[in-house]
Amino acid sequence: MYCTWGPERRVFYNDAYIPILKHRHPRALGSPLREVWPEVWDQVDAIASKIESGGVVLESDVQFDIEVDGKPQGNYYTYGNSPLFNSEGKISGMLCTILDTTVAVKRNHAAEENLARSNQEVRAERRKLRSILEKAPIAMAVLDGPEHRFSMTNDSYRDLFLGDCDVTGQRVKDVFPKTVANGLIAQLDEVYRTGKVFEAKNYEVNDRRADGVELSVFVDVVYQPIYDFNDEIEGLVLAANNVTEQVMAERALQAAKSAAENANQAKSAFLANMSHEIRTPLGAILGFAEIIGTQDLGESERQKYFEIIHRNGTSLTRIIDDILDLSKIEAGKFEIDKSPVRLKKLLQEVLIMFFDQASRKNIYLNYDLAEIGNLVVLSDVVRIRQVLVNLIGNAIKFTLKGSVKVSCRAEQVNGTHKKITFVIEDTGIGMTKEQADRLFQPFTQADATSTRRFGGTGLGLALSRNLARALGGDVRIDRCEPHQGSTFEFSFAAEDVSPLAAVIPEGASAEISNPLAGVRVLAVDDSADNRELIAKILSSAGLDVTEAESGEEALNHAFKEQYDLVLMDIQMPGLDGFSTLSGLRKQGFQGPIIALTAHAMREDRDRAFAAGFADHLTKPINSKLLLQSIQSHLRLA
Repeated sequence: MYCTWGPERRVFYNDAYIPILKHRHPRALGSPLREVWPEVWDQVDAIASKIESGGVVLESDVQFDIEVDGKPQGNYYTYGNSPLFNSEGKISGMLCTILDTTVAVKRNHAAEENLARSNQEVRAERRKLRSILEKAPIAMAVLDGPEHRFSMTNDSYRDLFLGDCDVTGQRVKDVFPKTVANGLIAQLDEVYRTGKVFEAKNYEVNDRRADGVELSVFVDVVYQPIYDFNDEIEGLVLAANNVTEQVMAERALQAAKSAAENANQAKSAFLANMSHEIRTPLGAILGFAEIIGTQDLGESERQKYFEIIHRNGTSLTRIIDDILDLSKIEAGKFEIDKSPVRLKKLLQEVLIMFFDQASRKNIYLNYDLAEIGNLVVLSDVVRIRQVLVNLIGNAIKFTLKGSVKVSCRAEQVNGTHKKITFVIEDTGIGMTKEQADRLFQPFTQADATSTRRFGGTGLGLALSRNLARALGGDVRIDRCEPHQGSTFEFSFAAEDVSPLAAVIPEGASAEISNPLAGVRVLAVDDSADNRELIAKILSSAGLDVTEAESGEEALNHAFKEQYDLVLMDIQMPGLDGFSTLSGLRKQGFQGPIIALTAHAMREDRDRAFAAGFADHLTKPINSKLLLQSIQSHLRLA
């Protein structure tokens, strides 16, 4: 400590003050302060003036640049100044108590500088982190405080959840109201309270964005806490990776896999059922053919068995035709052949096919055609008949008692165009909605169990709907209830040509001579049974038939003999039908060559015509069409 005394403020000090003076004024005791410390004289003079006025001055960590060996030291002192009184009680001096705090102050300054430096580094790191987060491809947001207020959102987060809205400072639950009900806010509270990171995969978000746009996405999310300097949670970071495309792709793949598995199961069931449906008529054909060939039968019995063989053969052909037609439709190669159709006559012809079957089951088969009268439309008569046969046949098959009713109506569309609708109502077993939903799928039936009571291939309704749609209409279920029957509607678009239709007297006939008598035909087929069948059909019609079992044999016959026409199988060992056709032309044969083949697809027909065949007929052989084709290509009257 030291003190000043008297008007000149002479300095008196204790031993502790000597180190401060020893480098400057070793004999300062009793010297005026102005001489001892001229550089601090102004400060001390001001303090002394205040003390002499009766005040007290206290200062902490005051820096004085005291020079030691000519170098300022920048020491820090804490001091207290109080008045000294003389014997008369008047202030005549000042007592100063000094504490050198240089080391402590400099230590504190170093700590503050370190802290400031650390704060700057933290701020720099945070700026760097925000810069990284701002452009991150994953949607990210920073929330502050327990109320989860937005303090930062990056571009990806704004694009996904916000649009153009600025939500800084707003609470999550205010921006997205549904987050309270769907439990998101509770989850954020849990992370904020416990510090436990939350992760979820394929999290579905159905909400509105901040700008009001409907949002439905799948995201992988991570919610994790942010800690302050005291290791206390001050906020959260939300990260959301949009995986909607991946999830939808996986679901589509799974759906496709399930569909493929279901389709395989359906096709397996179909193949098993198809085997049954094909083997049933085939067994009848083979069985009764064997009986006719090995037993001595009466004429009526023989005729009965022939009818059974023919009926089952027709049934087998229809199954094969259905498969081929469905494959053509699925391949986009199905064509419609339009011609004038007398609807009333067509439906009557179809119904005649089912009168015996309905009668045997005691089912009343009724029809009402009053609405169509004598309407004639331009459409495909074969396909209309095919759909009607399937729908009416099903109605009778699935009706155990009661009735089946068929009606038809024509609605004007525009001009001469009409919508024709056939309605088939039955009182049969009906079906549930679930059965109806899968009824039109290929290879599928309402009842797919092995104990089905009614049979069928499962192709009919799928094919009928496709045929109807190809005709510009549809097949649909208008009504169905279990045990209460069903109502099907078959519609198609057609042009009314009634005024233009020629009147053809029914039952008209004329006696004509046989124009095919004596026509020489070369029949080429590697199947002996087919050759014999062709020869029998043609010989019965008066034609002269020569058989050849191969393409090579056909070329030899044609080289030696003259023929009016050649019937040619396509698929044969050695020379096939196309090669044989080429060989015949090179030998100079100019007559028509007709393809007679089991290859019945549209592309097979197109290829045959492109190769130069005059016509393309399919097996099983239709004798009437075969004779008509021969007569047509030989231009016989």
